[in-house]
Amino acid sequence: MLTIALEQAAFRAYHGLYPEETVIGNDFLLDIAVRIPGSVAIEELTDTVNYQGIYEIAKEIMAQPKPLLEEVVYALSDTLKARYPAIRHSTVTLRKLNPPMGASIRNSLVSLEKEY
Repeated sequence: MLTIALEQAAFRAYHGLYPEETVIGNDFLLDIAVRIPGSVAIEELTDTVNYQGIYEIAKEIMAQPKPLLEEVVYALSDTLKARYPAIRHSTVTLRKLNPPMGASIRNSLVSLEKEY
């Protein structure tokens, strides 16, 4: 298997249950890794998953506010698979930095791993 990934893509987004999160927003870090069959050498961009394309999908999904981070990672995973049918495995991890919980917490995290 061949892995293509983006690590710690930073976004300012408006996901969250609390009203202030939808107004003020939060900082997020996103990791996305996908695997495709890797039995032959890749010589053309059309034979792989373009990580610029992964970023464009992430940017699109992160711009759509959701109350739950779980909704965001599922939407990312589903959209990646729809756009790149060769994907056989994906891991999408979303971190909300400094979540508004009244405590000193670096980040909350939701991660979804799928086999196709």
